Amino acid sequence: MLVKDGAAVGTATFGAGKGGNLTINAQDVQIIGESADGQFSSGLSTDAQPYSTGDAGDLNIKTNTLLVGDGAQVSSGTFGAGKGGNLMVDAQYVQLFGKSADGQFSSGLFAAAGPDSTGDAGNLTVKTNTLLAKDGAGITVRSAGIGTAGNMTLNTRSIRLNNNAFLTGSTQSAKVDLNRAQATININSQDLIISHNSNIFTNGTGENVIGGNINIDTDFLIGFANSDISANSQDFRGGNVRINAQGIFGIQFRDAPSNKTSDITATGANPELSGSVELYTPDVDPNSGLVELPTIPVDTKVAQGCYSPGYARNRFVITGRGGLPPNPKDILTPDAPQIDWVSLKPNNNNRSLPPITSKATISTPKRIVEATGAVLNSKGQIVLSANSSTATFHTSRQNPIQCHGS
Repeated sequence: MLVKDGAAVGTATFGAGKGGNLTINAQDVQIIGESADGQFSSGLSTDAQPYSTGDAGDLNIKTNTLLVGDGAQVSSGTFGAGKGGNLMVDAQYVQLFGKSADGQFSSGLFAAAGPDSTGDAGNLTVKTNTLLAKDGAGITVRSAGIGTAGNMTLNTRSIRLNNNAFLTGSTQSAKVDLNRAQATININSQDLIISHNSNIFTNGTGENVIGGNINIDTDFLIGFANSDISANSQDFRGGNVRINAQGIFGIQFRDAPSNKTSDITATGANPELSGSVELYTPDVDPNSGLVELPTIPVDTKVAQGCYSPGYARNRFVITGRGGLPPNPKDILTPDAPQIDWVSLKPNNNNRSLPPITSKATISTPKRIVEATGAVLNSKGQIVLSANSSTATFHTSRQNPIQCHGS
């Protein structure tokens, strides 16, 4: 599906009736550019028009690839008393890029309530494998009227915001719905990278208007080149920021935003009205570095033991990586050396020494007692004893092995 050069596909209500839904199922969807005179942006939309009282319909897009660029917009909104529709995108890959030729309109996805509206805006949900927004494009939930703003939910594997890209939730509504937050951004992504003046922010403007919240669950959060995460309120209490991440790099909490660093803030009209910032990360500090190994090599020596014909000499063998897998369910790596299992009944090649045997007992002991000693009996057999101090020692029939220097 290709919509370009100011073309549009949309549904709307101009009165008391509900606007129709717009559903798109296509392999690829491209919404690009604006009309030659710059008066109309290409777009997909479901709206409740000014002076209408009916609700807008929902906009649903299911595709493999969604491209929205050069000032084009995908939106669901209200400009009247009715509610705005919900905007839902289900795609493998979503790319938002650029602005209109005059720089006035950003490309992106929008769920909004207009300035003169009294209805609540709808929610915006994106489910995708990869989300890329760049060059001034982004995603917004907003209310510029007295109705509440919707909420944004992004479920992705990877999100990248670059070069003035944005994820925003803003409201001017002081209306409070205990069953529904407003202008809140929820992000669930394995990795989230924001760079080069890109921002994730919620903002409240007006008397008694609370800023929206930001909830981020990710493995890695990376922010650099003056990219910020903020939940602010210009005139009242700031929102809350909660980040649950395995690692946070290049961006950190600050009491107030800076124009030179990447910041996480939740400011209000004054310090007493500031919101909260909660960072949940593992106890391991990635900035602490690795443990330094000693530079002086360890002098490894093999102990000098006894030697007798028929016995193996002491030796120290380096077999390289491998051996057995760390988990019994794992397989051996290709470079792992093959090491034979140790036999439970080794052969004794020294015929001059008596075989090691175990002495059978007729009666079963009442309890198992751990052996604490070993002695030779009169037959030259090794006997394990629970108490070596009470055993009678016998002289072996063999000559003792002579040890030197051990």
